[in-house]
Amino acid sequence: MAQITKTGTGGAIMISDSDDYTAYETIAELRSWSLDESSDVVECTNMSSNQIRKYLATHKSWTGTMDVYQAFDDSTGNHQYTSDGGQVVPVIAVGSTYKFKFYVDNSTTTFAHYDGEGIVTGISRSVAHDGIAEMTISVQGTTAALAEGA
Repeated sequence: MAQITKTGTGGAIMISDSDDYTAYETIAELRSWSLDESSDVVECTNMSSNQIRKYLATHKSWTGTMDVYQAFDDSTGNHQYTSDGGQVVPVIAVGSTYKFKFYVDNSTTTFAHYDGEGIVTGISRSVAHDGIAEMTISVQGTTAALAEGA
């Protein structure tokens, strides 16, 4: 089996806010995304540990961020968070829960993606006089861990 590496030029994030999470839309103007998985640990060193500290994993969690250019509907001036076509996810709101699919490339069938449900914990917007309007969306996972799909 040949090993391949992927460039960051084709990544994508799909989002759903439907009750049954069947209708997904692609986040518009995505620049980059990151996912961090972690586990808490507790120390369980005892007198028979041969002077080596021992630990056990406990609670797992994940967080994610996505950096996007702020996109606007050209007829209304409202934010446009998802790409054209299909059901449009309403304005992504802090405190709302969504289902996410993080793709390494734009192939939604060939390569693995990471699935998880999470709460939007923050949206940071910025505009520079010599740049494009941007924003960073932060997510705290609410599922046990990210599931790797194919």
